[in-house]
Formats: sequence, C-alpha cells, structure tokens
Amino acid sequence: MEIVSTTPTEGTKHAASERRPHGGRRPRRRRPVVTRPGRRAGAAPRAHRATAGTARRAHRTTADAARRAHRTTADAARRACRNAAGARCDRGRGAPGVLARIDDDRGTWIGTSGTADLDTREPMPREARFRVASVTKSMVAAIVLQLVQEGRLSLDEPIGKRLPGQIDGDDQITVRELLNHTGGLATYDRAAEFADPEQYGKRTYTPRQLIDEAERLPRPERGRFAYSNTGYILLGLLVEKVTGHELSAELDRRIFSPAGMTRSYLPTTWDGIRGPHATGYHLPTGADPGLPGSLRPITRLNPSFAWAAYGAVSDARDLNRFYRALFGGRLVGRKLLTQMRTGVTTPQAPIFPRYGLGLESVGLTCGETWGATGSIPGYQTFSFADATGERRMTLSVNVQRNDRAVARMLLAAVDALNRYFCGEPYRLPGGAAKSR
Repeated sequence: MEIVSTTPTEGTKHAASERRPHGGRRPRRRRPVVTRPGRRAGAAPRAHRATAGTARRAHRTTADAARRAHRTTADAARRACRNAAGARCDRGRGAPGVLARIDDDRGTWIGTSGTADLDTREPMPREARFRVASVTKSMVAAIVLQLVQEGRLSLDEPIGKRLPGQIDGDDQITVRELLNHTGGLATYDRAAEFADPEQYGKRTYTPRQLIDEAERLPRPERGRFAYSNTGYILLGLLVEKVTGHELSAELDRRIFSPAGMTRSYLPTTWDGIRGPHATGYHLPTGADPGLPGSLRPITRLNPSFAWAAYGAVSDARDLNRFYRALFGGRLVGRKLLTQMRTGVTTPQAPIFPRYGLGLESVGLTCGETWGATGSIPGYQTFSFADATGERRMTLSVNVQRNDRAVARMLLAAVDALNRYFCGEPYRLPGGAAKSR
C-alpha cells in the first residue's frame, strides 16, 4: 500500500498560517487517501462509482428476474384456473375458483381467479380458509415422528402394542406401514355409507365406527401401496394413546403453534369454516357436468368422517409455513425427515410417483418435489415445497369432482407447480405437453 499525503510542507504551512482564510480559522486538513500501487487518488471514487453501478445493475437484474418469475407464476396460476374451470364454471365444467400462493426469498405472491360463489359471483378471497383434506396426514405424521424422536414409540412396532383389538392382524401391521399405506387396510370411505356427502356430511362418526366400516371391506395386499384413510384414523388414536391428549390439542401444541399456523385447526363435529372462505362445491356421482346447477354447494359439513385422515382446516399461508418448518428441520429431526421423504411406488406414477411417511412426491420436469395433495367434498388442495422449505407453493380449488374433468384439473395444478419450481411448462414423460 502507498499513502499519498496531502499535508502541506513546513513552508506552505507557515504561509497558510499567515493568510488565515475563512474568518481567521485554520484550513481543515484533508485526510490521507489510501490507494493501491500505481493508482491515482481519484481512482478510489471511480472504483466506488463502478462498484455502485455494478450493484445497481445486479439489483435491477435480480429485480427483473423476480418480476419475470412472478409474472410466470401469475400466468401459471391463471392458466391453471382456466384449465381447471373450463369454459363455463356455472355449467359444471371444472372449478368455480382457484387460489394460488407462493412464499420464497423474494416475498409472497398471491393469485386468484374465478369466483368464490356461483350465485353471488364474489371473487376468491386472497386469504381464504379451506378444508385441506389429506394434507392433514403430513401434520399427523409429523407428530408421530416427534414421538419416535422422543423415544415414546417406534416406527417398526406393531400397532396392536398400543391399540390392541382395534383391527385384525394388529400384531403384525406396523406404525411405518400405516404411515406409508402399505399395511393392507381397506379405506373406510369406499363403503356404501360414504356414497353421498350430502348425507354422511350431516352425521357424526366416532373413530371406532370408521374402523368398523373399513373392516367390513375386502383388504388389499399388505406390503404394497394401497391408500387407506383407515390407517390415519388409527394413527390419530395412537397419538392420543401415547400423549394422553386429544389429537386437536397435540396439533395445536406440536405443529400449529411452533410453525406459526394461527389460522389452522382440527374441527371435530362443527360444520362451519372460521374466517373468509369460498363456497365449496361437489359434483354428485352420475351427475351430468354440462347441466346448469350440477355443481352443488357443500361448504357446511360435519367433518367427523375425516378427522385424523383428512379433517384439518387451514389456508395457503399456513400450509406454506408448515412445510417451511417441517423441511427446515424445526418440527422433525433430519434423520427422520429423510425417512419421511423415502417413499414407496404408487399407481399415480409418474405424476405422483412416491409416498413416504405422510408425504407424497410430485414428479416435475426438474425432479421430485415433496408435499401433499388433498381432496374432500368442497375443496382440493396441492401444497409442495423444495428440499429446504425455502420455496413453497399452495393451490386451492373450491370443488371436488371425480369425473373425467378431474384429470384436466390435476394436470393444470401440476403445470402451475412445474412453472414455479422448474421454470417451464409441465410435460408428461414422453414429451407430450398436457398444459398450454
């Protein structure tokens, strides 16, 4: 380093002292300027200006990239709604409305399209609450993994160790198998009792009644993936048995509060939804989706039939907070989180190729992304995050339907996820684009 001094010589100093400019005050001494060898003193300001200019350009580039990414996301959400809603929502084609929310290091983006109610034509609320359906399983699974972490139960212990007599074969079916749907249990909601949500949504069920409905159905092969809500009813009972508290209280204490999910709760029998929400609709089995009024409102229902399997109420903000806390290691330790994301192959591959311990993967063009989907009369949900939980996206559709149009809705949602996480349209393996 070379120090270039601007201090005057002795002779100059005396001359300056004699002149005494500025009302007799001594002139202020300038501080030495430090430069690199071979540089003039003015090089430092120029370097600063160059650095500042580079920083401004970098900031503009980053801001432009963020705006482009958010525009892409907005376009994807609008495209998802158009593809989900079809040409005429009021004629039963597709979904009345869609809500999408993204949270990442650029901030929050919320997009809505369509309508919250086919009669009033009100817009979708940006902070809408909804029944998250089987995303509930991720939350219940996280509690089970916490209890494993605390040494209070084991993933490979038989469910009959804590809950003897609840199901046949309880001495062999393990906690892990209930979590990843390989326990060989029928799913109770396939019983004739649950054919019409406008009827069973008015009744109150106990967990025991739900299990009994399942036990009357043929069982799938144990060891292979077969989706079963019955398994998560048993897991809810397991949590209550081990902790001595109601499942709703454990969700509040272990999941909702630590993750900052202040809008989330697990109702038992109350049929309403707290806070702003869209009207939920369903398409009755056998109904002609082209007829006016074929989509029927079903917002109010007694959720006791869903409970630990798919009964929670939340919103997009809280679901994004949940997966940030979970994948960020704040709810479950890293080793157990790895097991949660170690999945078995599902029949929904390649779109949803694997199911882990309460988590499912979506097969995007840039790789698998983990989270969960959910479907319950009135609402369908898609909620996923990157490996660290820093980038999250949740979509909510205010309809449940099981006709052929559901495939279009599903692919539209996957396309929106793919455009956000991968930056390109979704394509099924084989290269054929399914969303435009």
